[in-house]
Amino acid sequence: SRRRLVQRLLRWVEIARYVRAKRFFVDGSFVTAKPAPDDVDAVVWLPNDFRDQVFRGVFPAIELEHALLTRQPEEIVAAEDRRDWDDWVDFFSRTREPDGRRKGLVEIEL
Repeated sequence: SRRRLVQRLLRWVEIARYVRAKRFFVDGSFVTAKPAPDDVDAVVWLPNDFRDQVFRGVFPAIELEHALLTRQPEEIVAAEDRRDWDDWVDFFSRTREPDGRRKGLVEIEL
């Protein structure tokens, strides 16, 4: 349900802000007018000190790392640098249509 997806997204944004992620965007059926979206895909650009935060035991960083490593939920992925970010933007901005049509993404300001 959209409500469940909103709760998941709000938690991801809260974590991204807490760890001081550089950028964050969402995609998937959640950002369409579909009345019952199936998913919300998200990409978080990790801060330079993310590994250090995990090592120091910062809980939100550990929670995010766990989600990224286990792919649970599978809709969130990470970018570690500009190239990763650009690759994810390219991937998520393409439709599944054979003509490779482009679509928009929603970036959430952190």
